[in-house]
Amino acid sequence: MSQIVSIVLIFSAFFLLNDCSKSPQEKVKTVLANAQLSEEDKIKMAAFSLFGERLKEIDITKVDDTKGTKYEIYLGFGGTSALTFLGSDQYANQMKLELALGTYRFLQCLKGFRIGKYRMSLIKPFFIKNGEARGAEEFEIYRFRADAEELKTIEGFQETDSFASDNYDVPTEKVIEVLNRIVENWKVELDQFARIEIK
Repeated sequence: MSQIVSIVLIFSAFFLLNDCSKSPQEKVKTVLANAQLSEEDKIKMAAFSLFGERLKEIDITKVDDTKGTKYEIYLGFGGTSALTFLGSDQYANQMKLELALGTYRFLQCLKGFRIGKYRMSLIKPFFIKNGEARGAEEFEIYRFRADAEELKTIEGFQETDSFASDNYDVPTEKVIEVLNRIVENWKVELDQFARIEIK
């Protein structure tokens, strides 16, 4: 049975990769409409549809309570390049807003799912120097936790389209207001931004 599920996931992932003309929202809708997928598989594939290669890892724990099934979710989110055009004073704030935007879009797209404990990490490649040796390695530099159901009650969370942006894909002012409220409401578990040197 697990082999069949794996084959379905592989086929679905292949389908999503080849359907580049669809927006992330449309891809997520396609995933959620697939009756052959379990709820856990829908969550995983929705995350893949939204984040693509920026999704480094995902862990889902199913919890049953008096209201039914609830999910605890961990997402490892990052980038594929050690380069940045941001200055040191902007880097941490911009990365936190990116995590908040990923969180906002993920939870808004999966509004039909009960999600409890939610954790997300920022995992990025960095240039390192060890003596004469140089290279790039990935590091977890920031991690937060939050209650997803509480985040959904933030002012503007439900009413604002998390994908609203200008022609340069910059989120609208209303989206940024929600992002700042998300950052204010999460609990920081790891913060290594002070150790990053940007040149």
